[in-house]
Amino acid sequence: MPKFPSPSLLRKPQTRLITVEDPGHLGFDYKIRLSKRKSAAIEVRSGKVVVAAPHRVAQRDLKQWVNEKAAWIRDKLQQQAEREDEIPERQFVDGEAWPWLGESLTLRLVSGPKLLCERHDGHLQIALPKRITSNPDKPITTAVQKALQSWYQQQAQSLLEAKTQAVCQQLQKNFPQAQYQKVQLRRTKSKWGHCTRQGVIQYNWLIVQAPEWIVDYLVVHECCHLVHHNHSRHYWNLVANLNPDYDSARRWLHQHGHTLVV
Repeated sequence: MPKFPSPSLLRKPQTRLITVEDPGHLGFDYKIRLSKRKSAAIEVRSGKVVVAAPHRVAQRDLKQWVNEKAAWIRDKLQQQAEREDEIPERQFVDGEAWPWLGESLTLRLVSGPKLLCERHDGHLQIALPKRITSNPDKPITTAVQKALQSWYQQQAQSLLEAKTQAVCQQLQKNFPQAQYQKVQLRRTKSKWGHCTRQGVIQYNWLIVQAPEWIVDYLVVHECCHLVHHNHSRHYWNLVANLNPDYDSARRWLHQHGHTLVV
């Protein structure tokens, strides 16, 4: 009896990735990602172009589509390159300025018994133990970055928890269901916050580098999702009631959020 391939071997792979190198006239390379999705889309992110499409769509049709959208894609790539240039290149050296709630704190590196970052008025002071400063195999900047990340996260946790509690107490006067379970910190690329249906509110801790009125908007934005788990008109009316200047804050995050880095 002849052996036939297993049915599982005859199925199309869930995802297939094809690289298309620029023949010279487009100005960019791109990838075609074929999967079980239902529709096609062109994704331009982080300077890379991906054409996502269902398996059934012919490659020649996708390539023709890219040719037709080439000018739009180049504009997107240019915009992303300009935004990339706006991101500060941190040096992690003494005297460098670091943002905190819209203020500018000056970094100070000193000797100390253990790695520790503390704020002293307008300074962020990082104590560096001898085991770090005398180790030629590990750059001091790595330790400074680690200390800064830890400090920002600690400050963000206490600040965002306090602000979340205050906003929820305000909401509960009219909406008893506005109760959160806990506040979590995450460093995400595409979202500044998220509220689950279980009442877990998540924030990107880098938000504390933004002016405080931006932080206040983000907290209101997420807390209002405890009442409306959507972005309906009722939701935005509630946001506006608590934060009338919310639209300006949204624009600020869109224009400057990518510059908040550690």
